[in-house]
Amino acid sequence: MHTHASEFQNLIQKLITTLHEELRQHRRYLDLLRRKKDALLREASGERESVLRVERELVTNSVTVERDRIALVTEIGEIIGHATPSRLRLAEIILYADLETRDELLELRDDFRDVADELEDLLAVGPIFALHRKDHVRLYVTPGRTDQPAEKQAGRPVGKTARGAACSSDRDSG
Repeated sequence: MHTHASEFQNLIQKLITTLHEELRQHRRYLDLLRRKKDALLREASGERESVLRVERELVTNSVTVERDRIALVTEIGEIIGHATPSRLRLAEIILYADLETRDELLELRDDFRDVADELEDLLAVGPIFALHRKDHVRLYVTPGRTDQPAEKQAGRPVGKTARGAACSSDRDSG
C-alpha cells in the first residue's frame, strides 16, 4: 500500500511542477499582452510582428503544458475515482495531497487567482483584448453571464465578475 501512496504523491509532485510551468507561461503571456497593447497604442507595426511571433510560440508552449497537466489531472482523478477525472479541481486534489505538498498547491492556487485578476484588469482596459482572449486560453477566468455574444459586447468593458479556481484551463471551442 505504501508503494501506491508514494506513486500517487509522485504524480502530485509532477502536477506541481507542471502547474509551476503553466503559471510561468501565463505570466509570460500577460507580459506579452501588455507589450501588444503598448505596440497597438503606439501603432508600432514592427514591434507588433515581433509580438505576434512570440505570441505564437507562447500559445504552442501553453498548449503543450496544458496537455501535460490534463493528463496528470486525469490520472490522479482516475486513481481517486473522480466522476470526471479530467475536470478534477485543484481544491479536490489538495484533499489527497500529503501535508508537505498541500501548502505548495494552495500557493499555486492563489498565484493562478492573482494571474486571473491581472488578466481581468488588463482586459477591462480595452474590449479589443477581451476579444483577443476569446481566441486563446482563458486563464482560470469565467466571464460574466450575458445574453449577448462577445461581438455585441465589444463596446462594453469587461467587468470584475469572474474568479474561478479550476485546475483545468478553460478553452473556447471556437
